[in-house]
Amino acid sequence: MAKPTKRQKDVMNAIEFYVSDKGYSPSCRELSKMIGTTSVLTSGHLDKWKEKGYITFAPGIPRTIRMEKSISA
Repeated sequence: MAKPTKRQKDVMNAIEFYVSDKGYSPSCRELSKMIGTTSVLTSGHLDKWKEKGYITFAPGIPRTIRMEKSISA
């Protein structure tokens, strides 16, 4: 597997931080705001992480992002 880009790491770190702070996952809009990008780009990053098995989520349903494994593992 190719090494994740800085932006991909930012996405995962933001999700981990948000969940540890709030107890639930961020919405795509909140995540986009946290990492400073558009919702469309953030959605693309989430799709890539899902394909790689790091996260799961239900498309179209907010706050369903679940971490399956950490990028630091």
